[in-house]
Amino acid sequence: MMDRTHVGARCTTRSSLRTPAGVLPQGSQGTIVHEMENLGRQLLLVRWDSGFSVPTLADEIEIESPHDPQAL
Repeated sequence: MMDRTHVGARCTTRSSLRTPAGVLPQGSQGTIVHEMENLGRQLLLVRWDSGFSVPTLADEIEIESPHDPQAL
């Protein structure tokens, strides 16, 4: 099932990740494109700032909370 809860949110890798597109070092940043559940796991498609998009498990990244300028 597709989920759009975090679409557009920024995220950061918690550790280095090996992906088919290359290695993402710890601290790499990207933007969540969409989420889905597969075999009981939450997968997120992330467009990484390094220029490629790969599915990533939710526990491999930290999702940044959105900044609300009106909350100041």
